[in-house]
Amino acid sequence: MAMTCPECETLPFSIFSQNLVLIRLPTAHSVSKMRTIVQCLGVDTGRMEDPLCYRFYLSETTLIELMVALSDGLTGEELAHSRCVILPVDREPGISDLLAAITLRQAIANIRGQWLTQLLQEDRYFSMLQPIYGADGAPFGYEALFRGRSEEGNILAPHALFGMAEEAGLLFALDLKARQSAINTMARRPNDGAHLFVNFNPSSIYDPDFCLRTTRDLVRRVGLIPENIVFEVTETTRAHDENHLRAILDYYRAAGFQVALDDIGAGFSGLNLLQLLQPDFMKIDMALIRDVDTDGYKQSIVRHLIGIAHDCGAKVVAEGIETGGELAWVRDAGADLVQGYLLGRPMAVA
Repeated sequence: MAMTCPECETLPFSIFSQNLVLIRLPTAHSVSKMRTIVQCLGVDTGRMEDPLCYRFYLSETTLIELMVALSDGLTGEELAHSRCVILPVDREPGISDLLAAITLRQAIANIRGQWLTQLLQEDRYFSMLQPIYGADGAPFGYEALFRGRSEEGNILAPHALFGMAEEAGLLFALDLKARQSAINTMARRPNDGAHLFVNFNPSSIYDPDFCLRTTRDLVRRVGLIPENIVFEVTETTRAHDENHLRAILDYYRAAGFQVALDDIGAGFSGLNLLQLLQPDFMKIDMALIRDVDTDGYKQSIVRHLIGIAHDCGAKVVAEGIETGGELAWVRDAGADLVQGYLLGRPMAVA
């Protein structure tokens, strides 16, 4: 039986109709502040043997009220150094529960992020595809762009989803859903050999062989060609451990996929990563492409980036093209592929 990663496959459920809540504060001063807060809320103070530890039995509504009040009444450092466990009221905590205690800041973020948990549970998300063309105008492929949908039907941008996911400990689950959504969306298109560029966050992967197995198997199951899938990591969301990032990309390559380094020019370590990771594609950040046809400073940077990428064997994708002047200039400068609103906006796939 194939194993799955519980961190990715299981969504945390922080709130119950009736809750047992254990909180340990870092100092006696923090305790005094919390006691004032709970007294204002009319909550019974459930003190334990350790004077810094408290036990509460709270309804869902009261728990939310308490967390909001603690967020306002304690400092950021106090929230970061307080520990919290939330369980169903009829369950006594075991050693595994205590070892899994999170910071009070994380608990508050989890509760505030319940809308995201619910969004994922109800499959209120989808991917759109933005076309990528060769410099000669020939279709090459698509980049998958992840979107959420609110209960009212409004589209939610990825920065709102991933920002909350990082706060609430949902990054593993959300990143997996985004990869799966991209692959399933591409599979609904005609199988014409187009490439698919899929974003991923290396911080959401513990061990490549374990965490990426479901992604690899899904590609095979839906009938896509691994060589036509390009997994891209942004310079600004790269893993802090570069050896870990290298292991992830090696896993992708061993499975037949290609890799891309995205947003080159948005940070300070792109050239170092280009040498370290040796990607198949390098995507130049749209901030450098904006008005590149009239900005000599940007022209010098982009020309050098294209030359370095080609010397390293990587194809260059110029992102964010919005004008004919930008398109003409990047073509003349040697970009291999082009992408942007001028060429095609993200589109849904039926």
